[in-house]
Amino acid sequence: MIAGIIEGALYLPGEPGRTGGVIATWPETGEGDELLTDIANQALSERRGVVRSRASYGAENKRICDLIASPLLVHGETVAVFTMMISIRSESQRHAVLQLLQWGGLWMETLIDQQSASRREDNAFTLSLVAAILGHSNSRAASMEAVNRLADHFQCERVSIGIRCGLPIRLYALSHVARFDPRTQLVRAIESAMEEAVDQTAILIQPSDPDREPAVLRAHGELAKHQTNGAVCTLPLPGQAGYIGAITLERSAGQPFDQDTVGWCETAAGLIGPMLELKRREERSFGAKAVESFLALAAGTFGPTRLKLKLAVLSMVALMTLLSVTEGDYRVSALATVEGAVRQVLVAPQGGFVKEARARAGDLVGKGELIARLDDRALLLESQKWQSERNKIEKEYQEALAKRDRTQLGILRALMEQAEAELRLVEDKITRTTLRAPFSGVVVTGDLSQSLGAPVETGQVLFEVAPLDDYRVVLEVDEHEVAALAVGMTGRMVVAALPQTYLPISIQKVVPVAVAGEGRNIFRVEASLDEPSSALRPGMQGVAKVDIGQRKLLWIWTHAVIDRVRLWAWSVGF
Repeated sequence: MIAGIIEGALYLPGEPGRTGGVIATWPETGEGDELLTDIANQALSERRGVVRSRASYGAENKRICDLIASPLLVHGETVAVFTMMISIRSESQRHAVLQLLQWGGLWMETLIDQQSASRREDNAFTLSLVAAILGHSNSRAASMEAVNRLADHFQCERVSIGIRCGLPIRLYALSHVARFDPRTQLVRAIESAMEEAVDQTAILIQPSDPDREPAVLRAHGELAKHQTNGAVCTLPLPGQAGYIGAITLERSAGQPFDQDTVGWCETAAGLIGPMLELKRREERSFGAKAVESFLALAAGTFGPTRLKLKLAVLSMVALMTLLSVTEGDYRVSALATVEGAVRQVLVAPQGGFVKEARARAGDLVGKGELIARLDDRALLLESQKWQSERNKIEKEYQEALAKRDRTQLGILRALMEQAEAELRLVEDKITRTTLRAPFSGVVVTGDLSQSLGAPVETGQVLFEVAPLDDYRVVLEVDEHEVAALAVGMTGRMVVAALPQTYLPISIQKVVPVAVAGEGRNIFRVEASLDEPSSALRPGMQGVAKVDIGQRKLLWIWTHAVIDRVRLWAWSVGF
């Protein structure tokens, strides 16, 4: 429409007031690119048409042209900028050219609106079609919903879906028909047209479009005769591993399928195919699913593909074979605690108050060393009382002896013996107020240093002392492993405080009583230390491993899981 154009370009907007790049030019090469870019930036920043007259360009700027630029506005937003270089002309002619550009922008805006409206309508129908198909629980009902909606939307006389059953395709759903006889001539013609399209892996249209590649349309021609030479369009339905069937749309004569309709139907077929395939796969029996999974696994393992998977499987088989013939040391691991072989308890001999505390838990003590002392003042007073009573009785006894009163002598002798017994009892209590270590060792429990003057009761445990040269180890063995242990077995123990030291142990006793703890049953196994360490202390914990013997490595690493599976299978009745 515009004569004398030297060069033209179409720019996209970029940063504010700047173009983002050119997307179309005519001709492909020119001499005014910088002028076009400059006027495009001006039109973009001012958001209006711009006209420049008599601009110089070319070699040594000896050529002169006029520049015109106009932004393309869509709903008030700049989406592009048109620019052109034209031969010199009058001002009125330049404004006429600018007006033509603006009219072209309005025409493009209208075209975009029309296409957007059509696209929104098609998208809305597509979403409703997908939602309707997914809303059905089985594939046949979903197919009926799809053909009915397609027939109504595209004004078709008949829409049908066929599914591949082996090599042939069988009609699966027919629009607005709940039941049909598969032996009728019409059904056979539809199935033949579907097979014709799937065999050629192409969209077939009758009458044929001269712009499309030539194809065999014999079956489509026969099907079109059922509609009095109407229009037929068949689209293959794609699946996960090829085409699973086809969709055939039929219109009456005089209503051919245009390219837009075919394009949209192709999109719909791309959505319908995978959804129907998924629903049909879910409807299969459990046996069919199991067979397919096994065949897929076998094909992936022994087929020509998936080299990494094959290497991994072969490596696993080789590793399992090696483990099943190689023997290793089988050891039972368990938490272990160091205890004193003997633990002496020091209790309060009688009620009283704490007077002195010289040791507490963790202190080393020697045999006979003072650990604590109770207050003995009341006992000393009682001792003085009985001593005075004895002296008094003894004096009376001397007087009776002088008088030779035998009766009185017998009574006084009995009272004297009673006083002496009470005195000895008090002296014994005074002696026991001093708590001494029964042997050299360590104080395991007890701390009276913060309880001076506090009362204690008779029999109250005040201290526990364990020897330093005689220990035993207590193992907490899980019930699944205890059957493998026996008296006399040996092993090694590592305590947390001495992780670099391995202490040899020997099993002495397996206590046949289970103890529940932390959600599992454990058995108490007692062991002796073959080489005690001076750094050990009662209460230290660690891990002990008892040597059972030689076993296959595969059995060592898997027997625990296998035993638990066997127990579970037995519990559920297998």
